[in-house]
Amino acid sequence: MSGDWNDVLAASELAPGDVRELSWQKMDLLIFRTASGEVRAMDAYCPHQGNYIPSGLPTGCDPGSLLRGEELVCPFHDWRFDGMGHCTGVPPGQRVPTRIAKGERVVKSWRVRERDGTIQIGAVRAVEATQSSG
Repeated sequence: MSGDWNDVLAASELAPGDVRELSWQKMDLLIFRTASGEVRAMDAYCPHQGNYIPSGLPTGCDPGSLLRGEELVCPFHDWRFDGMGHCTGVPPGQRVPTRIAKGERVVKSWRVRERDGTIQIGAVRAVEATQSSG
């Protein structure tokens, strides 16, 4: 159904390594394209302490600096995320929450796709889609 997908950005506006802040359906999201070209969309708030991830960047710093290859890094405490709901790394010396140690999703993420030169976000979060198909 076309109503399940929402156009949010022209695909040409998101090159590998780019990160965009996006306000969508009253939520703050980060949409980004990894170094390998995968497009991801996730909540813009770090689950660690609830910080708005881009606000940890120095003034004038390109949001693309939040990406390291395939992972988005929170500048506050260097937690890393795959954009699909998982925390992929917590720096040494920081407590690793049980949910992360178990490999559970800890960040809200959304299904994304590219169609006809447009990046679209699915109306159902990726976590919900995974749970309902499982």
